[in-house]
Amino acid sequence: MYYHKLPNFVELISNGEINPSFPIPLKSMDHNTTHNISFLDHCNHLCKQHDTNILKLLSVIQQKLNGDMIIRLNKSPVFNQKLQGVINEWGENIEPMDVFRCPDKCYDCNQINEIRQLIENNDSELNNLNGDLDEDNSGLYESLEKLKNNYHEYGDTLNNNLIEIEERKNEYNPKYIDILMDMSTKPKSFYMDSLLDKESNKDMVDNLNMRIIKGIPENVPVIFLNTTLIPNMISKCMEGYKAECMKLKSMVEDKEDKIDTMMSRVGPSIPLSDTLVEILSGIQDYFKDNDEEELPSDDEDDEVEDETKIKEVLDNLVTKRDNSNRDEIDIEKSQELDNYEDEDEDEDEDEDEEQDEDTYYLKIEPDSNTLDNEDINETDKDDDSISFF
Repeated sequence: MYYHKLPNFVELISNGEINPSFPIPLKSMDHNTTHNISFLDHCNHLCKQHDTNILKLLSVIQQKLNGDMIIRLNKSPVFNQKLQGVINEWGENIEPMDVFRCPDKCYDCNQINEIRQLIENNDSELNNLNGDLDEDNSGLYESLEKLKNNYHEYGDTLNNNLIEIEERKNEYNPKYIDILMDMSTKPKSFYMDSLLDKESNKDMVDNLNMRIIKGIPENVPVIFLNTTLIPNMISKCMEGYKAECMKLKSMVEDKEDKIDTMMSRVGPSIPLSDTLVEILSGIQDYFKDNDEEELPSDDEDDEVEDETKIKEVLDNLVTKRDNSNRDEIDIEKSQELDNYEDEDEDEDEDEDEEQDEDTYYLKIEPDSNTLDNEDINETDKDDDSISFF
């Protein structure tokens, strides 16, 4: 089929020759058959041909419609006066040009396509990680956490798009749609009652009447109808993009929950502790120190001896950290013990001095062969001779 070219298609809509409510007749390649296709089918064909989207195409059509109507208002005083009369009937205090105001730019729906592609890429990475859940793969937890953060970021972007869509979904809707609908019921004859009387200068009157007729298109009611139908189609597109964002957002949230479950199963990766690093380093140093020595023989005694040495190295390295941590505690305890011993020594000296003051020394005099009997008797009486000094 011979589709309309994009500029021609937009021009036909702007002139009222194409209406979204009616099918578009298109000739077949052999020109023998006419095919009627819908307005949206033709729009989709043009979108694929020019690598654009339906929302942008409809917004361009709407801008063309409104722009051409403003030009007609400036060129045809009759058209301006008739529209102003209808505006007054609706009790609005505006200029005819205000009826055709519309935004210059539409919502960029390519953002949704970009987010969808990012989500698909993230899904591929997640699917590649599923096979590693039961393996001892270091860094798996961190990879899952990264993917989860990506999904969270995509969810925030989708939320922002939903807010923008909600704010802009009705921006193309005409503010004075009642006036436009009323004007869509006025045929071209509605504007012809202001033609000049031909009883005066006939040539001049015919010339002026021809200008009035040319200033108002034949399909003017269809043009007014198009200015109401195209914005309605734009609003429907915005609702479609809103639903797509909601669907993607739900998918992202499900993926986040799935990753949370995976992360709870895997658990975070635990790095090598300093003690283990010291053990490994000590083993390496041990073998370096023994590189120049002869290799151990195959005898069982030598093997047992080597295993004993390695065990001693491991034991020393394992206890090294504990000993280093205990050194400070031992130093503090030693200082406290020294202070305590000094205090004990001072107390002992004081006690010795006190005892020296009250000490008595005893002297026992042994018996002598030269003692006489009297002395012996006295000694017997008095028992032993004791002196105090």
